Amino acid sequence: MKCDVLFRIVGGKRVYEVEDHHHVLIPWAEERKRLGLPFHVLTLDHHTDTLPVYTHYHETHPGETHQILYSPETISDALDDMRHDEHFDFAVKNNIICSAAIFSHVNFAVDVNPAVQIVHTPPAEGEEAAYYARVLESDFLTENLKCAPLVAPYVLDIDLDVFKGEKSIHPSDPACFYELIRNAEAITISRKRDWVRLLNLDYGKLQYPYFLEQLYAHIESGIKA
Repeated sequence: MKCDVLFRIVGGKRVYEVEDHHHVLIPWAEERKRLGLPFHVLTLDHHTDTLPVYTHYHETHPGETHQILYSPETISDALDDMRHDEHFDFAVKNNIICSAAIFSHVNFAVDVNPAVQIVHTPPAEGEEAAYYARVLESDFLTENLKCAPLVAPYVLDIDLDVFKGEKSIHPSDPACFYELIRNAEAITISRKRDWVRLLNLDYGKLQYPYFLEQLYAHIESGIKA
């Protein structure tokens, strides 16, 4: 599997960009080597992505066993048999991360690794658009952080399908988000272009390049704030 990882320095902050969410394992392994210890991950995502590693592989290869542990240098070999919703379990089991908190819009998770915490408060029926628009607002993030306090050092991980409509990427009060940006060791971004397209059909039909451009502008502003 070819995994293109785009790396750049934005205002002194290490930022990695990938397509599928499980490809962040490559930059996470790089940050694990750089830091010399497993770190915490704070993720903003539409989905929870918390299936046990190789769940889909074992469904299509019944009776087969599969290697679970990898070295940082061979992480890319594991991606061929993984899906975008199995990387948290893999990262914990391989001592890449020590824990994670996922702020998600939906939660259908089962068999979640105990080191991974899901924070999900569903919107009331008919209020979905207002709920999605709050994803970067300080009051929303502050309330979620009360349920899942940050652990340092941490990587801020953002799946672009968390954004629904223009308001979701333009918070009126981004102070908390900017603090998360400043204090993160690094930032990983998953483009997830197909999911962004599908999940925005009812919210203005914006595509991933718009959210990606605005997110980089937030990173620059957050570092300067």
